[in-house]
Amino acid sequence: MRAARYLRRGKILLRPEVEARVREVDTLIFDVDGVLIDVSNSIRLVNGLAAHRYLTQVVGWPDTGPLVDPAEVDEFKRAPGFNDDWDLTAGLVLLLLVRAHRARTHQASRLKQAPPSVESLTQALRRSGDGFAGLQRLLLEGLPESARQAILAQWDRATITRIFKEIFAGEKYCPVFYGFEPQYVRGPGYIERDRPLVGREDLPRHVPHLAIYSGRTWEETRAALECVGWAERIGREDAVVADDGILKPNPEGLARLVKRCRSKAAIFVGDMPDDREAARRYREARGSQDTEVFDCLVMSGPIKQMAEARQAGADIIAPDARSLIRWVDNVRAEPVEAVR
Repeated sequence: MRAARYLRRGKILLRPEVEARVREVDTLIFDVDGVLIDVSNSIRLVNGLAAHRYLTQVVGWPDTGPLVDPAEVDEFKRAPGFNDDWDLTAGLVLLLLVRAHRARTHQASRLKQAPPSVESLTQALRRSGDGFAGLQRLLLEGLPESARQAILAQWDRATITRIFKEIFAGEKYCPVFYGFEPQYVRGPGYIERDRPLVGREDLPRHVPHLAIYSGRTWEETRAALECVGWAERIGREDAVVADDGILKPNPEGLARLVKRCRSKAAIFVGDMPDDREAARRYREARGSQDTEVFDCLVMSGPIKQMAEARQAGADIIAPDARSLIRWVDNVRAEPVEAVR
């Protein structure tokens, strides 16, 4: 595949064909995790913690140390089809159950060395694009039917998801977010470790519409907006979230938002392959009269290297959401004759 050509404008890289259209952008659509919120010490750790808690507390494995390396979570996040953290956590549990069957051990240090490796799985998933469903197939194919059934009998996705929610939300937010009291986990939730990547001072002055397209629920999203000081600017009507039943990379979320905002042109700011894929599918499906949506990849999430960002081929590459907002705001504020 031929590498995309980019222009450099300060900290921003963009395709030449995008530059002429930036002044038309009146809507910025944001993902949340890794874009507005630094989740490296919160939800990114919950995937592995929930898998560990499920296998030791529910399945009954001995606790011999951490079962999941955070780098493995990032590796999955850089592959297509793993935007949903509940699915990703269920996938980690299934991977560990398969490794335990093959290696005949529950010892954490030995399981980390057991096949299949996360790298081999994500390479195959990048080729197929099958995401979570493809992971299930890769892990279970070739196993005897008796082994497959024994593994699946220990794989309770509803309980895995509940434990994830309890670790993430904690006693304070579980009733607010999900309507239940914690059963497996006590104490504060990891959401309290969320840290803002933008602030109230970063709200654009010259971009009239802001929106959210996220895999978080609305209550989770509202907590993030309060964390960054944007709750007064973005309301429920400005968001497509998990409650709506539309998950990335489905382009319908982008289509709904630009229609609601009556956008002339929009930029979708994300940090994951599924964010870019949503924009790509929207572009393929849109008619000649539909709103243009450009995609921006920020390197404040799992993708942190410029070479990897270039390879992803986004329309725009920015170090973070703050840089993107300031650039778009400045371009829209310039006199027409000043724009290159």
